[in-house]
Amino acid sequence: MKLNIKLKLRPLYRPIVRWLLFFRYDTYYVMGGSEKRLSLGRKVGCSNTLFNVGSGDISVGNYTIFGQNVVVNTGIHIFHQGERAGLRSVISGKSWGGGAEEVPDTGYDVHIGSGCFICSGAIIVGPVRIGDNSIVGAGAVVTKDVSRGSFVAGVPAKLICRTDDLFKDGAG
Repeated sequence: MKLNIKLKLRPLYRPIVRWLLFFRYDTYYVMGGSEKRLSLGRKVGCSNTLFNVGSGDISVGNYTIFGQNVVVNTGIHIFHQGERAGLRSVISGKSWGGGAEEVPDTGYDVHIGSGCFICSGAIIVGPVRIGDNSIVGAGAVVTKDVSRGSFVAGVPAKLICRTDDLFKDGAG
């Protein structure tokens, strides 16, 4: 009897659960510029991902997934002679900083290929390219290009192995 009730209720609660999961797991935030600078492919899964497009464009290929709290950052602050380039205008003005003299508009693009898995807590700092079918380990900080089919981890991120080698024994 109990199983029969569950089966009858399943069509009712599945859409509600899917709707809630959409907002929990497919959320992302764009800061530093226009959302037009972000290009997401088909079926990209974001879990509270922050995309900073302040100093470049970000493109993500199809079927790439992000773990929780990933940061993809193009924003950079320029320093001259050991001081933030816009610091004097911050001190003498009402601004908190930034501006064209300190934060460039272009030059720090991030491209993430298709079929990638960016694990929770990873930070990607442009300009970088991450090749198709690559894995970025949890908490890794990517500051250099990652070739196709690589598994990188650490701070800074370094090659651990090729994704082809991960499940050679057929497990997984």
